[in-house]
Amino acid sequence: MKFLPYSNGVRRANLKKKRSPKEKAKLFCIIFISLLVIGMIFQNISNFIDGERIREKVDYTTVDDLRMDYRISGEGKYSIVFDGALGATLEAWSPIVEQLKDDDVQTFVYNRRGYGYSNSGSRRTPEEQAQDLKILLRKSGMSEPYILVGEGYGSLVLTSFAEQFKDSVEAVILIDPINEDTIKSKSYARSQGITKFRRFIENIGSQIGVTALMDKLNLDINLTDLESALPEDTKEEFLAYRTKSKYTSAVYNELTTLTKGDSNSQKEGVFSGIPYYLITKLENDPLAKLGSSDLTTTYVTKCEKDFLALNDQDNVLNAIRDIIKKLNNK
Repeated sequence: MKFLPYSNGVRRANLKKKRSPKEKAKLFCIIFISLLVIGMIFQNISNFIDGERIREKVDYTTVDDLRMDYRISGEGKYSIVFDGALGATLEAWSPIVEQLKDDDVQTFVYNRRGYGYSNSGSRRTPEEQAQDLKILLRKSGMSEPYILVGEGYGSLVLTSFAEQFKDSVEAVILIDPINEDTIKSKSYARSQGITKFRRFIENIGSQIGVTALMDKLNLDINLTDLESALPEDTKEEFLAYRTKSKYTSAVYNELTTLTKGDSNSQKEGVFSGIPYYLITKLENDPLAKLGSSDLTTTYVTKCEKDFLALNDQDNVLNAIRDIIKKLNNK
């Protein structure tokens, strides 16, 4: 039965209010901002819990008012300074350092800006990072001269160190080094485009908990060769920190440095007059020309994995001990 408009019958009222486009946009902004705030609170709580849960196992000092981690182990005639690949903290050298404890050496490992407990900061070139390292070594009391051992990105930093502070260096070992000619090419920048974009998303997302969620869903970039080879007692720490804003910012900044080709120290003969050992995956690697021909040793590894300090330890140790033997025979 249908009631007339002027009758006393009951009519069904439409109580649902239609929102204008302006009101919908306002509601969306409120929800979006609320999610951002919740994400930031979650990330800060997560950072605090991880900071309390993981005991610090490093020393530190400040460089340009920013904290930088380091660890000195052992005592001996020779001072060895290690610098790791992009994405790797100082713990990537732990197995090598442990196996050198009975050798006549003192070892120095450290975290570049943003890695581990080191403070983050603006993007630095390898030249500037080498200058940071020089200050860090002086403040830590590590005695000169140094045997430099650098892998990947760390090879750029230490090559620049050797160029700037030649009197502080007595030997160099480069492990799977990055070639500056390669990173200055347009094809390299294009090849890293997707990776750089993903690192950018992780960097932004780490501020609001999104990167941690991506990690849970296995949508972030995993450094499988690093994570699978880390000692169990240090893996927990790395997994806790890889989604934090300091770490994601550091990795993104260093990747940006590579894609911009901001490294200019690989000049022919930069290691002339000192022992130089090159561990490479390439036959006839042109980086062998960085040293004097009579003082240069090149070893082509058969290991196909990255992070050779963890995955090709025997050959890394052989290189270090070969350099020490040459220094002893001088």
